[in-house]
Amino acid sequence: MGTQKTSSAGKLLFFGSRILKSEEGKAALNPIKEMIMTSFKVGNDIELADDMVDVSQRAIGEAAYRAAIQEEGKDQETLTIGWEILGLEFERAVDIWQEEAKEGFKSEREKMYGGQSQEYDAKGNKLTKDGELEDPENAIPADEDEDMEVSNVMECEKCGYVLFIAEGREKKFFGPGFRCPECQCGKKDFKPKDMEE
Repeated sequence: MGTQKTSSAGKLLFFGSRILKSEEGKAALNPIKEMIMTSFKVGNDIELADDMVDVSQRAIGEAAYRAAIQEEGKDQETLTIGWEILGLEFERAVDIWQEEAKEGFKSEREKMYGGQSQEYDAKGNKLTKDGELEDPENAIPADEDEDMEVSNVMECEKCGYVLFIAEGREKKFFGPGFRCPECQCGKKDFKPKDMEE
């Protein structure tokens, strides 16, 4: 892993120590722990480095439990399961659960952004809660051909020029200044071509 991968090694040690229960499995984790300790080592203080690894392992378990509580949802009434396998003491699990309950079991995203969501229309204009334009005067106008019927194969009705358009790009293909490469007519003159003709 190299000494630059301390975070990944910490997670590997955390999950490995909960999965591997045999003596051989535990022994296989020792080099990982030693590598992490090397990154924490202050001088020759091995005991301090070992304590720091333990603290970081507890932090991983607590963060995972917080995520499990949040994932469980807002209607919880009892302690979320999983704290034992994450290596938490019962009292610490209760403390974390109660902290999350005080926050209303909000996800990290809700905590960061206040749980508010802004609605937008297809053009990127902000909408009110009622679905109306928030700022109609400065709104991006809808294209006059927004309802233009498109498919992967379009034909110019004036000259018969056929366009083969990549799937998913049909609407984006006909930009504001689009002209037929053959006769220079506008996009309104292109219609879906039935390939079975």
